[in-house]
Amino acid sequence: MAGGVFATSLHVGTVAPMTSSESNVLPSIFHVTHWKAGSQWVSSVLKFAVGERLIHPRAGVEGPLGGAFEKGKIYSPVYASRAQFQAVVPDDPAHRVFVVIRDPRDTLISWYFSLMYSHGAAEPTVQESRDELRALNKTEGLALMIGRQMQEVARIQRDWIGAGVKVFRYEELVANQQETFRQIFAFCQLPTPALRRRWIVLRHGFKVLTWSRLGRESAKSHLRKGLPGDWKNHFCDDLKKLFKAQYGETLALAGYEKDDSW
Repeated sequence: MAGGVFATSLHVGTVAPMTSSESNVLPSIFHVTHWKAGSQWVSSVLKFAVGERLIHPRAGVEGPLGGAFEKGKIYSPVYASRAQFQAVVPDDPAHRVFVVIRDPRDTLISWYFSLMYSHGAAEPTVQESRDELRALNKTEGLALMIGRQMQEVARIQRDWIGAGVKVFRYEELVANQQETFRQIFAFCQLPTPALRRRWIVLRHGFKVLTWSRLGRESAKSHLRKGLPGDWKNHFCDDLKKLFKAQYGETLALAGYEKDDSW
């Protein structure tokens, strides 16, 4: 009962539809990211705050925006390199573009377990990758992904870091959800009252979504562990050498390592 009264008083469940005149004056907002960097988490928070203003592109369908560009909309998540983004989004200084990145090593581990267990197999490429990975041991599977899936993750990070856009880290979201989302909402100029924003973030917090304590692993869950630094539990020396050789510069550029001494 108390929860229902609280929700009603904050009007958390409804967002008024955006009129065409409003869409012409509101900034277009783009949540650019790569896979396994909390993209669905951030998108769900934004969706609950802005309602129909948000467009959730389907990966691989009609480009990174999931269709033609519409001014004043919020696109989340956008999996795209800078070149792919600029090819479909007209240049406009009023655009608000923010990028969320994650330690590529943790990205790799999260993606591996998603492909192995939790990712929907409706897409043929997912089932093909799953069959391929299940024919290998974990070290072999991770090595395969380092040379394949991780290339586009590294490309997206290298493209956007230093491009003059606002960059947030997944690790910041996990460590301080309320403050980091406050910064995201402020940067995007979302007119969401502070109390309502805090309620939305709390409702969509990582602990709520997983129904478990952060760091308690469930290998077959799509959300799984989510704890920064989990890669250390899965990398052997050979995987470290392979990762350093291909993505050592990306790690340094993104600020996750100072050199190759890790």
